[in-house]
Amino acid sequence: MANFQKMLKEIARRNGTTPEHVRQEMQRAIDRAWEQNGGMPGSVWAGMTFRGERPTPEELIPQLAALMQKNGTLAG
Repeated sequence: MANFQKMLKEIARRNGTTPEHVRQEMQRAIDRAWEQNGGMPGSVWAGMTFRGERPTPEELIPQLAALMQKNGTLAG
C-alpha cells in the first residue's frame, strides 16, 4: 500500500494535482471499464479478486502489474 501511495503522490506532482484527485480519476476509469461489461466480469477481470462489488485502484493496479509481468509485457 505504501508503494501505491507513493505512486499517487508522484503522478499528482507531475500533473499539478492532489493524490486524492488522481485516485478519484483512477476509480472513475475502473468504473467505466466495469460498466462497459454491464457489471459482468470479462476476460480482463477473470481470475482477479476484489473485496467489494467492483475493484478499487489499490486492488486493481497490483493485479494488473502481476498479470502483465506474467505475460511478459512488464519488465520485472
